[in-house]
Amino acid sequence: MNQKILVADDDGTIRRLMSQTLTAMGYEVVTASDGVQAVELAGTLEPDLILLDVAMPLKSGWEVLKELRRQPGTRTIPVILLTGSSNPCDKVDGLDMGADDYITKPFQLEELRARVMSLVRRTQFDLSVNPLTRLPGSPSIEAEVARRIAGKIPFAFLYADIDNFKPYNDFYGFAKGDKVLKATAQLFMDSIRAAEATDAFLGHVGGDDFVTVVESESAARVANYATTFFDRKVVSYYYPSDLSRGYIETADRQGKQKRFPLLTLSIGVVTTEHRAVRHYAELVALATEMKTYCKSLTADKISRFAFDRRQDQKV
Repeated sequence: MNQKILVADDDGTIRRLMSQTLTAMGYEVVTASDGVQAVELAGTLEPDLILLDVAMPLKSGWEVLKELRRQPGTRTIPVILLTGSSNPCDKVDGLDMGADDYITKPFQLEELRARVMSLVRRTQFDLSVNPLTRLPGSPSIEAEVARRIAGKIPFAFLYADIDNFKPYNDFYGFAKGDKVLKATAQLFMDSIRAAEATDAFLGHVGGDDFVTVVESESAARVANYATTFFDRKVVSYYYPSDLSRGYIETADRQGKQKRFPLLTLSIGVVTTEHRAVRHYAELVALATEMKTYCKSLTADKISRFAFDRRQDQKV
């Protein structure tokens, strides 16, 4: 855990207590004893979280919070205010000014641990999440795969992308393209439910790339539902004239006019049943191979999925 926490409090005993507690939790802790120092350290270190005492010399916690929220570099750093006041109005004022949480002094160390862990976890998720689909992004996907590999939990990794999405986006516009991406996220959710997959994880790598992680025995059902649902749904995102022709005509990456088939979905699937996968990059490389193979089979213009059937002899 490499998260950095700034503890700003003029009480040396409280600073030491919080610093010891957070360090024992695995965080890197930096301390400040007044408001001016707190602002300087927040700007130079850009910590992952700030614990900010309201009553401090030189600049109060309120003043520090206002300054942090005015500066682009510190505007999004989560802040937990520390206060000896139990007045609800003070808490409301702090939250209105941009604080993310409150701890009232004196506090239990268990409460400090719980609130810090909760806010750091939520912030990490918010930073990772795709703003369009609200699905976890690459950091969360990689962490989920690492968790399963470390725990020796068998799983299947489905890596999907939408074929010919860029020319579609260029031709129909970003608003229509965004609708396709949101619909694709939803159909993967529907596919997971329809396949009755358990312990499932769905992420959005970015652009038109999606990842689904499920137990191995559900992988084929999820992939089959996803490709079927996609082909049924995608026709609603075309003009009737383009649909009847079976293609759109727009400029390619070199600026030349070219015909592009209707959107399809390609899914590369890798399972850990017969292959020892040691890290995320290896898994992505194997799934990309399968995805590329699907893209090469374009004659019938339907969505496809392909499994990596190769076996590691050591497994």
